[in-house]
Amino acid sequence: MNLPDYIRHLINTGVWSFTYAHAQKHVNRDLPGAIQRMRQAGRIVDPARGFYTIIPEEISLSDRMPADRFIDDLMNFHKSPYYVGLLTAAAYYGSSHQSPQVFQVMTDPARRAINIRGGRVKFFNKKNIHNTPIIERNTPTGTMNISTPEVTVYDLIKFSRLVGGMDHVANVIAEMMEQVKVAELREAASIYHLPVLQRTGYVFERIGNIPAVEMLQQLIAHEKPVYTPLEVSGPSVRNPKDEKWKIILNTDIEIEY
Repeated sequence: MNLPDYIRHLINTGVWSFTYAHAQKHVNRDLPGAIQRMRQAGRIVDPARGFYTIIPEEISLSDRMPADRFIDDLMNFHKSPYYVGLLTAAAYYGSSHQSPQVFQVMTDPARRAINIRGGRVKFFNKKNIHNTPIIERNTPTGTMNISTPEVTVYDLIKFSRLVGGMDHVANVIAEMMEQVKVAELREAASIYHLPVLQRTGYVFERIGNIPAVEMLQQLIAHEKPVYTPLEVSGPSVRNPKDEKWKIILNTDIEIEY
């Protein structure tokens, strides 16, 4: 069959991505030339060499290709563990605070960001990704892995300097509060270092989530926390300190209710 027939066959079977190797087994005409023509016609894009995703007709005239349509197939192609996280996950959990312009994905090992049809996918390295609680979320083309609300909170705190700073992160988390469960927050805490828990406790106290504050206090009470800056990349000298959480207050947080 030719490439257009091959693509129609994939769509009819609910498949929206393909590899060059797979197409090569089924397309009996000039495959490189056919792929080039389909790309120029705006019917396919290639997020990675040898991997293609099909653009549906309803968005073929748009300058955007939502990453949730191909991220699961792409990461399976790379054989890389992953989950959608940080500000992207927070948006799925109800945060509308300056919605992210970049689709953010946690993986290991690290990968370079990719630009696809007006959108950008940025990858963040997560060393203990196999132990991280995730869930599957339905997408227009299947499913994708996404962090739980509780993991999203901890990751936002941990990577705050890379996603807008602690003040921004705190306001994003505040908009997610209805989705966060204390029991799951306690369970996920075991994969994060103590400074992340200290910062999370301080942020929850500013937000006013008392059950989460009490739980984190109990966890930290069994440790020996030392003073850690609230903003990792900010100055840590000549700043006021929070005795309860052992936090150096080197940045301001204003929750915008």
